[in-house]
Amino acid sequence: MGIRLRALTSVGAALAVVGGPAAIADAAPPTVRSGMQISIDETILTVNNCTLGAVISRGKALTAGHCGALGRAVRDRNGNRIGTVAANHVGRKLDVAVISLAPRAEIRVDEIDWQPGFVRGQVVTKNGIATGSGRGKVTDPVPAVRTSAGFSLAPPFVDVHESYTISTTLRSEMGDSGAGVRNARGRVVGILSSGTADGTRVVPLSKLPKALR
Repeated sequence: MGIRLRALTSVGAALAVVGGPAAIADAAPPTVRSGMQISIDETILTVNNCTLGAVISRGKALTAGHCGALGRAVRDRNGNRIGTVAANHVGRKLDVAVISLAPRAEIRVDEIDWQPGFVRGQVVTKNGIATGSGRGKVTDPVPAVRTSAGFSLAPPFVDVHESYTISTTLRSEMGDSGAGVRNARGRVVGILSSGTADGTRVVPLSKLPKALR
């Protein structure tokens, strides 16, 4: 998760119209794909910048649960609304949020492995907005509840959450949260949750309830 301040527009600003009416073309629909930057409101003044982890259907996508609360709008880096946080299980020890995608968006659906069998030493990859593409190995393949903490500009200014995760040697930084983690076949098998001194924790997609897939 990355945090930035909103750009504020002057209250007294006005749009001047010169000459006759101009034709305004319809804006092209935004493209939604895994690995893109997404922004979700945190407070009136701040937004969380995260990575879209996986597009699982034409109507649903996944990111990290700590990136945004239920009902919050999800936008691309240009401010176009691409969806809404429709489900968030970070309070149920699962750091995953489901995004309901806007109907006009152009969708690139990912291949998903909902029942990945992780093994120690398995090679995995990720693509996050902060550190780009990366490769690592699974160090602890057994999902266990682990605690992660990060900085927040919203009270109480510390984001602490528990989630079922496995451990990897993937490198990650703020902003990579929510990135899809893939196996050797290129299928998304997990969602990047948090970085540690030794690597990165990943939420296995097998933990996501079937009703949310």
